[in-house]
Amino acid sequence: MSDSAAHITLRALISARWVLLGLLAATQVVEMALPDGLKPLLAWFPIPPHPSWVLIVLAFWSVANLATKRLVLDRGRASQRAAGVHLLVDAAALTTLLAVSGGPTNPFTTVYFVPITLATQVSPRWTWALAAMCLAGFASLFAVEPLPEPLEAGHGAHFSGHLRGLWIAFGVTGVLVTVFVHRIALSLAQSRLELTRLRDQAIQDRHFAALGTLAAGAAHELGTPLGTIQLLVGELPHMDEAERDRALATMREQVSRCKDIVGRMASPEPGVRSFGTHGGEPWTLSSLGKRLQAEADHEGVSLRVQLEGDLELRQPRESVEQIVRELISNAVDACAGCRDGSAWITLHLAELGGGALVEVRDEGEGMEPEVAVHAFEPFFSTKAEGEGMGMGLYLARAQVRQLGGQLELDSTPGDGTTLRLTLPAQPTSTRSA
Repeated sequence: MSDSAAHITLRALISARWVLLGLLAATQVVEMALPDGLKPLLAWFPIPPHPSWVLIVLAFWSVANLATKRLVLDRGRASQRAAGVHLLVDAAALTTLLAVSGGPTNPFTTVYFVPITLATQVSPRWTWALAAMCLAGFASLFAVEPLPEPLEAGHGAHFSGHLRGLWIAFGVTGVLVTVFVHRIALSLAQSRLELTRLRDQAIQDRHFAALGTLAAGAAHELGTPLGTIQLLVGELPHMDEAERDRALATMREQVSRCKDIVGRMASPEPGVRSFGTHGGEPWTLSSLGKRLQAEADHEGVSLRVQLEGDLELRQPRESVEQIVRELISNAVDACAGCRDGSAWITLHLAELGGGALVEVRDEGEGMEPEVAVHAFEPFFSTKAEGEGMGMGLYLARAQVRQLGGQLELDSTPGDGTTLRLTLPAQPTSTRSA
């Protein structure tokens, strides 16, 4: 048994002691306060011990409880031996209490099952020791408090036989309880070990899945700039000098972006520090809108920015830009080939309840409800095979949650899709601190 299990056993024993003390005190109060007309009701209760014995038992168990809590539990000294010894002492104290309150005729002899049950959490050795102790204690009640003489003759002999049979029944039941409860405890222990093994295996599986997600995220992020570079390389021979210069500048910018992505993967510490308790450098919604407006260059799709309130934020700017850029990229794909080949994407930036609201609305075909429900699941994509891995929205939502925000989707078939991103003004770690 571990120290934590011993600690739990001793705490349960202390609770059981207080309950017994409360019942003992209540019995004395009822006996003294009950009117004479209701005195016959006392026949339903066990014979109360003499008040002096009540005081002795109250004092002993009260001191034992306080000593157990302060000297054992509070100081972290709970152990298998300490729990077993305390249970043996309690069984002896219970035998003394029963001996001075009716002996074997006291119906509360069933309380012997309490220490036996608690002992099953200690060890098999202590469980059998407690069972033997309680059975011997029950037997000693017949010697310490012998049955009245009238019960030994005539029809009273039946009651005497009933009490002795009760002792035999207690012994048989005690053995059965000891065996079966202990088996249940062993089964629970094996179940805990199996759950621990399965939990460790699940953690390892999550680690492998995280590695796969990291690789998929990198492939997804690198796909857009590499695709742009591939397109421009194919068009270079057909461009004039001015167009070639602009294409080369775009290619250099995309190569730099790829380098940043690979650098973040190879050395994630800057990203981790950016989620620190002090937040990052402040930036505004208007600067985010201007940056994304300047980068907008999508054939057949135009981006318009709507700004309502210029809130200052402290989340990592690079992470937020990356998330919104991914949302815009999805919106561009949704608008591909729709209507007359010229569609608008609206980037709505606003202050909302002390935080920031970023909405990306497209004029695409929208999604059916049964499709929209799976939009944030990993590897789910409505694109043709080979055109997407289905990781964009999944990774975007994961990053938004790290920033303390929420990402929601609202789509209507035929009317387009709106992705709604909300962020607190301060990083989550700052507010929680």
